[in-house]
Order: sequence, then C-alpha cells, then structure tokens
Amino acid sequence: MTSNISAQDMETSMLEAARSGNKDALNEIIQHYEPEVRLIASKYFLPRADYDDLIQEGRIAIYRAIRSYDDDSGIPFLHFLRMVIKRKLIDSLRRYTRQKHTNLNEAYSLNNVISESEETSFLELLPNAEDPASTVIANDEINTMIQDLNKNMSNLERLVFEHYFIQGFKQRELSEHLGLHPKSLDNALQRIRHKTALYRSQQAAG
Repeated sequence: MTSNISAQDMETSMLEAARSGNKDALNEIIQHYEPEVRLIASKYFLPRADYDDLIQEGRIAIYRAIRSYDDDSGIPFLHFLRMVIKRKLIDSLRRYTRQKHTNLNEAYSLNNVISESEETSFLELLPNAEDPASTVIANDEINTMIQDLNKNMSNLERLVFEHYFIQGFKQRELSEHLGLHPKSLDNALQRIRHKTALYRSQQAAG
C-alpha cells in the first residue's frame, strides 16, 4: 500500500475500492492490517486451534471496520480498526469461555501486572524457550495459580479479576460495566495484587 501520493490518500482510495466490491483491494487491506490482529491476539493465551480461530475473527473485524468506517469522522482508520478488532476479539473470548466453561483457566489477558510490588505480568511467567513441553508446564502452573488465587478471593474480587485480568477490560470500562465507584474498583485490584504477591511468596518459601 505504498505510492507517490500520500499514505492517507492511498488508504482512502483502497478503502473506497474495497467498499465498492473490489476484492483485490479488500484482500490487500486485510493482509496489510493482519499484523494488528496478531498483535492484539498475542495478549491472550489460548490453545493453538482456538488462537487460529481468534485470528480469523480478527480478519472478520477488519472487514467490518472497512465497511463501517466513516472517512469524515476525523478518526484515523488505524485507530478505528484497533477498536473494532479489540471489541471483536473480546466478544469472541467471552463466547469461548462460556462455551468451554473454563472458569478463568483457558483464556486470560497476559499483560496486566499481577503483583504491584514486583511489576510482574502473567506473560513474564512464561518461559522464552521454544520447547513445547516447557510452555505446557508453564501454562499448567499459571492455571493452578489462578485456581488457588480464586479460592481466596471475595465474590467482588473474583468478578473484578475475571473482567480485568481475564477479559482485558480497562479500569474505566470495568467501573462503568460493573457499576463500581472507581475507588472501590481500585481497592479491589490492590487486594487482588496483594493476595497474588502473598501467594507467590508462600510458593517460593515452599
């Protein structure tokens, strides 16, 4: 999608062509922006087959974004696209967890910090090695950790944990979604992080 004309003009031209039924333009846009799908999907850990399904959902989101984008909105297409992709993937993950009855075990956001004192994320608990066996072991350990933490949480904390760490809600979104005062939500998150740090200390001590 490069040309002597500006990138924005080229993008506008390609979007118009795709909306007019030009399949080549549509496919080129989808291929061009698929890395955005993979970047967003990489924040969630799923079995391989389900990850591939998530990528396919992301491609559908690109198509929807192309069809619904308003050139006069003043919002860059990329920003609009990212919002559509994220909403689509989160909806897909919610549907996935309902269908599989995973209860926090199979799909969760990996980038949220789980221990404020250590600034550690779930993602950083996974090994960098490419050994599949190591990855499976790490996944099992994280699942066990989540299950153990869940046992020691209040109902509110479980709800906040699921939406913030599992489904990837931002604090403002979650406050509105659950009808919680921002301070109450922040307090719940602090308690969750404290319990996580305590749990990890106990595990390290044996």
